[in-house]
Amino acid sequence: MKTILILMTLGSGLLVAGSPERAQLLMRQYDQAQLQWVNDVRTASTNTEQNAAWARRPDENEAGRKVWEEISESLDQSWTLEPAAWLLRETPVFATTPPPGRVRGRALPAPALLIREAVRKNHLQSPKLGAYCVSLTHLEDPKAMSLLELIEKVNPSEAVKGAAALGQAILHRRLGDGKVFMAKRQEKLVAAIKAPEVTVGRTTTHAILKDELFRMNRLSVGVEAPDFTGIEVDLTKSSLGDYRGKAVVLFFWHALMPAHDESLAIFRKYQEEFEGKDIEIIGVSMDNPLTLRDHIGKGRVTWRNFSDPSQLITKLYRVERWPQVYVLDHQGKIQFRGEPGEFVKLYALDLAKQAAEAKAAESKEPGN
Repeated sequence: MKTILILMTLGSGLLVAGSPERAQLLMRQYDQAQLQWVNDVRTASTNTEQNAAWARRPDENEAGRKVWEEISESLDQSWTLEPAAWLLRETPVFATTPPPGRVRGRALPAPALLIREAVRKNHLQSPKLGAYCVSLTHLEDPKAMSLLELIEKVNPSEAVKGAAALGQAILHRRLGDGKVFMAKRQEKLVAAIKAPEVTVGRTTTHAILKDELFRMNRLSVGVEAPDFTGIEVDLTKSSLGDYRGKAVVLFFWHALMPAHDESLAIFRKYQEEFEGKDIEIIGVSMDNPLTLRDHIGKGRVTWRNFSDPSQLITKLYRVERWPQVYVLDHQGKIQFRGEPGEFVKLYALDLAKQAAEAKAAESKEPGN
């Protein structure tokens, strides 16, 4: 009889608050809606259809709130570790935003902080902690590194140790490409390679590890940037390699990214300041070509652009957040990666000077 009642409850959707079944259901519902939305955006064939598809984006914060309501009173229980990891990975804005209200003049703690405290207090040795270790890297948490180091040290599971090492490697990559960071990154990737696989949402630690190795070998500062061929907005076909001999500012963007207007204004100014110099701005936009042409027609976009609605180029460069910038030297090697800002301009101008000097030196060689 008890089994029948449970099945009836599951079938009717009338699950009690704080149940692992309800948390799983909510996560599946959001994941399915997110996949459908991504497919709708990619397959929209007109500007109107794409704009309508973007407007149907699932509400990340609402999904996070519902899952948080299920797990917030049970963080000492191990079943909450999977939805907690999901919360950080899929709804990071909600996870890091303190709820409204204050206690004794102080803001209430954000869900991510309460989860971190619960992990330290109750779950450091849990064999279910692997997905959380990787999901922790989706936040800008200054205490994430020390927590991952602690987990790797005290957790008895080799799989969890490997996931914690992988999380540290990802954080070291974001800190920069200096020798110290690169050495630590390599050390932690080696530790992760030796560990058993852990499922992290719709992927695994081994798949993430493979991606990190690609980033280290193909997308680090000083490495030749991956070449690609694409269609520009005027329907001409060209490759990144066609711009060798110049400094290249590779700008990944789309119409609904955060700080959209500010970023486009920065690049319009860059385009004016780079006029007559050996610098080429190349945009890679995942927008529908009609949306892109509308921006160009209205003067909001004044630089070359590849249309990338299928995100083939975007995925090749492992873009996680928009806007994203890579600055390449005249040999096509990456010299900067990050967000738009003054460093982009400084690197581009310096690299353009180097490109001009290289051309001058080449012209003086015998036979030229």
